[in-house]
Amino acid sequence: MSKNFWPNSLNINIHKPDAISILMLLVLTQVPVAIKTAAEVACIGEVSHQRWKQTKTHKGVNVIAVSKCNGGD
Repeated sequence: MSKNFWPNSLNINIHKPDAISILMLLVLTQVPVAIKTAAEVACIGEVSHQRWKQTKTHKGVNVIAVSKCNGGD
C-alpha cells in the first residue's frame, strides 16, 4: 500500500488565500446551522422527557415535542 493517501492532484495547501477564504465561508455558513440544530435537538429531548414524565407513555411523545420546539402549541 502506498504511503501517500491523497493523489497529487488533491494536495491541499491551507495557507493559500483561496483555501482560507473557502474555509471562512464554510465556518460562516455551517456553524450557525449547527448551533441551531443542536438547540433544537436539546429542546426536543427536554420536552419529550417532560411529556413522558407526565403521561408515562411513549406514544406520540416525540411528535408533540417536535411540534412544540418548532413553534407549535
